[in-house]
Amino acid sequence: MALLQKVSPRAINQSFPYSRGEPSVQGFPQGAVNGGPAGRRRGCAWTIPFGPSPMAFTEVLSVVFPVFSIIGLGYLFASFRSISLEPIMEVLLYLTIPALVISSLTDSPIVTSDLVEVSAVAAAVVAATALASRLYLSFRPMEDRRGFYMAAMFMNSGNMGFPLALLAFGSAGLSVAVVYFIAVSLLVYSVGISIAKGRGGMTEIFRLPLIYAAGTGLVLNLSGLALPAALKNTVDLLGAATIPLMQVSLGYRLYSARVAHLGDSLACTAIRIGVGAAAAWFVTGLFGMGGLNRQVAILASSMPSAVMNFVMTHRYGGRSDLVASTIAVSTVVSVVTTPVVLVLISD
Repeated sequence: MALLQKVSPRAINQSFPYSRGEPSVQGFPQGAVNGGPAGRRRGCAWTIPFGPSPMAFTEVLSVVFPVFSIIGLGYLFASFRSISLEPIMEVLLYLTIPALVISSLTDSPIVTSDLVEVSAVAAAVVAATALASRLYLSFRPMEDRRGFYMAAMFMNSGNMGFPLALLAFGSAGLSVAVVYFIAVSLLVYSVGISIAKGRGGMTEIFRLPLIYAAGTGLVLNLSGLALPAALKNTVDLLGAATIPLMQVSLGYRLYSARVAHLGDSLACTAIRIGVGAAAAWFVTGLFGMGGLNRQVAILASSMPSAVMNFVMTHRYGGRSDLVASTIAVSTVVSVVTTPVVLVLISD
């Protein structure tokens, strides 16, 4: 059963004016790609016929290319303009991400059991990568292990997960990705801070605007209440700014990242992407999950290491050089692994 039972093309177009699509749990759902040779029109919604066919890679490319292109533009921009990302990160943290969360959670009815399942998969993937990291570090002693744990455990389910889910699965897929992102964020701002600091940090979660936005969205959805049209349109418009801002910011950050400790960075990348995706595949099968929930959960679990890992380790005195290197290496590796994952989950 998909997390979102029904989404009309009209509702999708209102939520994200630059995308069209409607959900499907047969094969690979229709994406939100406007036109193109890979799509066919059905009513007012564009669909992408993913599945085992000679065109499968071309169709996957139509999803992956826009995401990495915008990240590349951020990287290119950083090569000739130096700006502070802090104001942009503040806008994302306090304005656009909370708006996107509310917008996504209020678009369609939510099945509570599926909400729990998606969150449980996210937690299981974080736990699995933590165990794999512990195993690796038992053979590769490090004086400070905090950075390795952070880089391996916490994936970039926002900057990359959001646009990929939107383009591949439409607005319904984005809503599932938002639920996954919320679950991971709760862990980052509790367990993650505790690891980065080496102690405490569990109360930091209550300073996260995302928590209150998620609570608001869930209350509105489960109670059947709706925001006034003018306010809903405002929230939707503000939330729509999140994805491009995240992608450009990621590219900009990557420009200053330097590869160091290549062996450890590659091992950390293998755990983050390989173990993460495998754990999600196993857990979703164990839970009997199928359709959109399973596809988005596996996709999000295969994302590279998150930039927030560098921010936290740098702030609390961990091995930020290793984390920065892993972010760069895992993002480059994901250029290859993401299309593979998309093809695999399309079956």
